[in-house]
Amino acid sequence: MVTGRNVGLIAIAGAVSLLLLFALPFPATAETLEEKQAEANRVRQQIEAMKVESQRLAQEYNTALSEYEVIRSEVEANREQLEKAQNDYKRARTILHDRLREIYKSGDVSSVEVLLESTSLDDFLTRYDFFSYIGNRDFQLFDEVKRLREEISERQRSLEEQEARQRQVLGSVNAKRQAMEASLQEQQAYLDSVNKEILELLTLSGGGGTPVMTPIGSFIFPVRGPHTFTNDWHAPRTGHLHQGCDVFAASGTPCVACVSGTVNQGEGKNAGLYVRLVGDDGNVYYYMHLLRFAATGHVTAGTVIGYVGDTGNAVGGPPHLHFEVHPGGGAAVNPYPILLASDK
Repeated sequence: MVTGRNVGLIAIAGAVSLLLLFALPFPATAETLEEKQAEANRVRQQIEAMKVESQRLAQEYNTALSEYEVIRSEVEANREQLEKAQNDYKRARTILHDRLREIYKSGDVSSVEVLLESTSLDDFLTRYDFFSYIGNRDFQLFDEVKRLREEISERQRSLEEQEARQRQVLGSVNAKRQAMEASLQEQQAYLDSVNKEILELLTLSGGGGTPVMTPIGSFIFPVRGPHTFTNDWHAPRTGHLHQGCDVFAASGTPCVACVSGTVNQGEGKNAGLYVRLVGDDGNVYYYMHLLRFAATGHVTAGTVIGYVGDTGNAVGGPPHLHFEVHPGGGAAVNPYPILLASDK
């Protein structure tokens, strides 16, 4: 998980331009320059504060989601065991009923008295004095029925508690998801509001308004726009461990090729719309849950190849890019370090 570092990327013209403002001379008076620099600094600080808040909310969301996935797995396992115990109990009760009818037909007086005095099978099961009237095989069956009855009672109680906790955690997951989405949308709206003015300032200064994406080696951060992410590699998921990192962003945010390579588009039940980028560097990168595709074939690093969405098993959750790195096309490795290093 993230500690001690902000991890939001504002890789659109407004954010990149903000960093350029401090290095570019303005053809104006010192007072005007100071005012422009102060305003740029204020905007930059506001964006950084928004990024920190989004990252905090993403951390809380992922923590709550992991807790929910663990509880959901426990609930499903308990429910399966409860169903098995109920079936076993039904079978054992049927066998026991048959044995009791045999005992009754045998005419043993003491046995008949125990049967007649019992108001129900459950009442009968509590009459320990009957142990002296049955054989070892019947005793084992009797004991099994009692054990299953107790197991069912305990599992039902446990399941009710787990399901109540599951509903509580799910409510927390949804609340944190909504807060995170609102924070990212706020970032985008704020950037949109200041972007035009900043580009005009750059134009006046002679710097131009074309954003430049900063690579780490040959690697470029895969999402271009306000976003947030945490180290959720190997976080619990239903039936498996998370094999990548989720980069949360508003639906429709551009996803770009992190390296130059060949783009292959596909669709899967869990992955939804996805892109497999076979990098010229020999590594393979996966972009999953896309809203729609963009460029295909051979592309250069930074080319838009898709858009953040919630397709596949991400439906109903916050829009995000599930990003995986497979060195040499082999097993997935944790992409968090390179994402963090390239998130400038």
